[in-house]
Amino acid sequence: MAPNAPIATGPAAIRKSWDQTFALPGVALTFSTTKLEVSGNLGYTQGHYQFIVNDPQGKPVTDSGKYVTVYRKQADGMWKLVADIFNSDLPVVPPGK
Repeated sequence: MAPNAPIATGPAAIRKSWDQTFALPGVALTFSTTKLEVSGNLGYTQGHYQFIVNDPQGKPVTDSGKYVTVYRKQADGMWKLVADIFNSDLPVVPPGK
């Protein structure tokens, strides 16, 4: 559930969303998990991210924000990501700016 975009549902849509993100020039993405909780077959993480991408002039632009991921334990014991949402700490820019 990326900000300013429709929900990407299903493996193909999620893959397309991340492929488009990582195709951007100068892209760099880092995560820092600050909390991890598990209860039964569900678990979640939350933390901070930093995202860097080049603007049209090639100058790096940095965004930072927070995220939450939710995992469900599968029958084979593996954990599968079932929800992922993130949003920026930067102020909203009014349209036309």
